[in-house]
Amino acid sequence: MKKYGLLFMAGICLVVFVFGHLHWKNMSQAAGIEGKKAEERIKEEEKEDREALIQSLKPENNKQQSLIDYLHYKSLTQNKVIVSLLGSNGTSGTGASNSSNSWAGRLEKSLRSERDELETLGFINHGHEGYTTNDLLEGKKIDAVIHDNPDLVIFEPPLINNQYQSISLEQTEKDLKNIMSKLQKELPNAKILIISPNPVANNKTENSLELNYLDYIKVSERVI
Repeated sequence: MKKYGLLFMAGICLVVFVFGHLHWKNMSQAAGIEGKKAEERIKEEEKEDREALIQSLKPENNKQQSLIDYLHYKSLTQNKVIVSLLGSNGTSGTGASNSSNSWAGRLEKSLRSERDELETLGFINHGHEGYTTNDLLEGKKIDAVIHDNPDLVIFEPPLINNQYQSISLEQTEKDLKNIMSKLQKELPNAKILIISPNPVANNKTENSLELNYLDYIKVSERVI
C-alpha cells in the first residue's frame, strides 16, 4: 500500500513537472514573440525617424541650408561623403608646424570629432604650394578635383601668389571665372564654397605692376 502511495505521489509530481515545463515553455515563447515585436517596433520607429530627418534635411526643401546640414544629409544617403580642398600654400598647409595644424587639417579634425553624424567624411587635399590661379588651370589641378566627384569643394583662391608673381588683375579675374565655370559645369550636384584667401602682413605692398594685395581681393569679390 505504501508502495502504491509513493508511485501515486511520483505520478502527480511528474504531471506537475510536465505541465509546469509546458507552461514555462509557452510563457517563454510568448515573451520571445512580444520581445521580437517590440524590437521590430523600435526598428520601424528608428526607420521612420531617419526618413523624417532625411526629408527635413533634403536640399530641395532647404534653399538656405547650411553646409553642415548639407553634409549631414549626404552622410545619411551615401556610404561616403567627399570634401575636396583646392588652393595653394594655405590649403597645402605650408607654414603650419604639420599638416594637422593647417586650416584644412583643423577643419577635418573638428568636423570628425565634434559631429558624429559626419564620421563618413573623406577629405582630399589639392593644395599646391606656390601655385597661381593660372597654374591650377594649366596644371590640370581642377581636373583632379573633378575626378574626385566631391560633394563639397572648398576653394581658397591663391591670390597671394598671383600678387607676388605679378599676374594681372584681368588674368586673375579670367582664371577665377574659368575655374568656377569648369567646376560648376562638371560638378552640377556639388556645393562649391569660396573662402577668404590668407591675409598678408602688409596688404598695401605693391608688385611690379604697382598692384597691392587688396586690388586682388577686390577682383575675387567681383567674381564671387
